[in-house]
Amino acid sequence: MAKQKELNENLLKVLKNWQVIEDKSVKSTTEIMGKTKNTLVRLIMEIIRQDSAMHKRVQQLIIDSFEKEAITLTPEELGGIWDMVENHIELEKETVRLAEEARKSSNSFVIRYLLNYLMIDEQKHNRILEQMEDIKAGIYPYA
Repeated sequence: MAKQKELNENLLKVLKNWQVIEDKSVKSTTEIMGKTKNTLVRLIMEIIRQDSAMHKRVQQLIIDSFEKEAITLTPEELGGIWDMVENHIELEKETVRLAEEARKSSNSFVIRYLLNYLMIDEQKHNRILEQMEDIKAGIYPYA
């Protein structure tokens, strides 16, 4: 029990330190955007800035789950949306397919770079949705 408390305290410390880094990332990308008019550099910095802001939100949810209220998800809540989640997984698979097709159709290194980013991001969406199956299995142990 004391070991788990120590682990939880360390986790919270790491997450809070990580949040400081994410804040610095937001500030840094904003500063870089202010120093350039290049649309590619600005876009890349905006992507990183938005990801950093989302990372901080996820970290805060984890922190709050220890300090305020545990994260919950009932079988009814998940069951009520599961068909929609499965449909969305199919949409994400299609976007990955389209990104792959578009990337193969381009001769431009910069365009392939951007299409690769899109494909990786769509694959990430697909993975996090498919990993909800693990959550579903934990809620419905006999599913």
